[in-house]
Amino acid sequence: MTTAALVLSPFAVTGQALAAPVTAAKPSAALAPFVNSGIQGYRQVEYAVKHNLVQPLNTVVKKDGYQLTMNGFIADKYELIVLFTAQADTKRAFVFMPPKGHSLQLTDAVTGKVISGKKMNEANIQSTSPAKKNHIMYGIAKIPLSSPLTTPPKKVAAEFQLGTLTAIELNQLQALDAEMLAVAEKAHANDPDQKSSFSWSPELLKKYNTLKSNVKYSPVLKVAFDINPKAWKQETRTLAPEETIDVAGHKIKVKLELTPFTTVITLSSDEALFKNKEFLEIFNKDYSPSLLVKSGTGDYKTEEGTSIYTYTDHEMKIVTQSYFSLNKPQSLRLDFTNMKDRKITQQLIIDLSKQ
Repeated sequence: MTTAALVLSPFAVTGQALAAPVTAAKPSAALAPFVNSGIQGYRQVEYAVKHNLVQPLNTVVKKDGYQLTMNGFIADKYELIVLFTAQADTKRAFVFMPPKGHSLQLTDAVTGKVISGKKMNEANIQSTSPAKKNHIMYGIAKIPLSSPLTTPPKKVAAEFQLGTLTAIELNQLQALDAEMLAVAEKAHANDPDQKSSFSWSPELLKKYNTLKSNVKYSPVLKVAFDINPKAWKQETRTLAPEETIDVAGHKIKVKLELTPFTTVITLSSDEALFKNKEFLEIFNKDYSPSLLVKSGTGDYKTEEGTSIYTYTDHEMKIVTQSYFSLNKPQSLRLDFTNMKDRKITQQLIIDLSKQ
């Protein structure tokens, strides 16, 4: 199929413009550890600091040799971000090992309503430790929400449970990780087309499972903190182009909702397509969507993280972590790509430079 590139103009814009502050903030000493390339997804925090969107916190809880400090909170109606520092006994080291990993549950402290559960995919925790201090952990917990928070909580209660090994066991795990990586790389070099299946040797799996069984979890560390009402006062911008895209002969409408930390892409049709298995198979194979952002005279770059997909008969909604709307992007590009050969099958370009 030939790529179709549409420059969307005119289009409807609702909501107020997302203007960047005149001066960008620098991270305070308490927030600096989280603007760290060693933490996956740190650029969202860097963006939040730049635009003065982090509510500083200094709430501490101690229990059974563990200490947890809440350093900051970032609010978006589609995503919450918690910045925290954990500390254990110097003989132990924080470690993230599936299937449980570290866990966090957020609850509205006033109503008792659970905002996110303890399952690993409900609160994605990424972390790093200072050099030679693995008993200290700087963590960024991201809680994506498939539905916007209609009534923002005034106070939030957080319950953490964090995994640790002994310092010696962590060294063993790091050596085992290196060994398993070397085995995988050798297997790939010998079979670059992956014509045969790959699996770890029973010996390596036994070593890994033994270490995993040694993980001990902290007691539940409970902490509550008030939310500054200003944290929720974030503007939304909606782009509703008149143009449609063609997906396997079906006309699909596109709408984008931009918040400071989230992009919501809504694809809709007058036909009941999005619970049709045959249509979804074609869509997922040949029209995988991705959003790219162009700032100034630079190239288009992907600036998005985890996505949540929801469906009705007539609509697909993709709620994606992002961090570009306050940076005054010049344009957005929505690519629909064939997953097998990575060719773009449809493309929309939204010019924001004159808005």
